[in-house]
Amino acid sequence: MTQPTQRRQPPTRSERPRSLQPEDIWDRFVDELDQRGQAGSAADVLTPTTLDSNAPSGKRFGDLSREDIDSLSKIGSRIGRRGDVVKSIWEQTQQQLKQQRRRRS
Repeated sequence: MTQPTQRRQPPTRSERPRSLQPEDIWDRFVDELDQRGQAGSAADVLTPTTLDSNAPSGKRFGDLSREDIDSLSKIGSRIGRRGDVVKSIWEQTQQQLKQQRRRRS
């Protein structure tokens, strides 16, 4: 007589998934800006809500002010990332938005 086979349960993890570090959040944000920018426009990318308490969180990238971008740039530099990248992408996005408005007029 054979013994019934017992199914093995996958190991359980008692630890919580690690929360993203500011560097990870920044990298994902910039990656999305870059991908969306290459696809046409980064204007609709939302700024991360958990990056930094001083960051303009949850705002549409195309709606950010120069002051918001300066703040994001400083945050990026402070966490060891190139903050000027968001300035460059934002300037390109603003030019695209202006061109779109001109065409509609």
